[in-house]
Amino acid sequence: MSSSTAGLIGGTGEEGRGVALRLAAAGVEVAIGSRQSERAQAAAEELNGQLGVESIRGCTNQDLFERCRILFLCVPFAHAEGTLEQLKDEFRPGQILVDVTVPLFFRKGPRLLQLEEGSGSERLRRIVPQEIPMVAAFKTLPAHLLCHAHEPLDCDEFICADSQDAKRDVLQLVQRIEGLRWVDAGPLRYCRALEAMTMLAIGINRRYRSKEGRYRFLGA
Repeated sequence: MSSSTAGLIGGTGEEGRGVALRLAAAGVEVAIGSRQSERAQAAAEELNGQLGVESIRGCTNQDLFERCRILFLCVPFAHAEGTLEQLKDEFRPGQILVDVTVPLFFRKGPRLLQLEEGSGSERLRRIVPQEIPMVAAFKTLPAHLLCHAHEPLDCDEFICADSQDAKRDVLQLVQRIEGLRWVDAGPLRYCRALEAMTMLAIGINRRYRSKEGRYRFLGA
């Protein structure tokens, strides 16, 4: 497994493409996964064309578990549980799962699913083998903005995890993204606030006809 390659589970959607573009633009090698390798390879070719480099490759989701130590879950939350149930036996010792998903649905504006566990990340944590640490990141960044790799981010983003070692390893990878300051937001349960912040940002963006509103934390 490579510690320097970011593996994106379900990376062919808008969120996955945005994360892939930003990481690749920062010099990180990226592997996009999908249930169908052809779909992942087509997405990788398109994104490499946008960047003018060949640092993104496509493969199946299962292949990611053999190639990458840090895995990003980029599927819509509605499919996240099913995806992890199918793949949970593929995890290997030393891997880290980064949850990018947010449990939102849209009915007269964005709404959060009311989950017994408190947050989407905490629910997904129950599926992942306990020896695999989970980190939450990229939750409050607009996918639309991420997908425009040459547009400056100029904002803060928040990272949560119960494992400080896993948080450190993920930060070493994502801190290479230019114009993005990472804020340590505490343990995984604080995702309850982050997911609500995402709902708030989407609502404000819609009200003001914007797609790029995001957060900056002052005073720290």
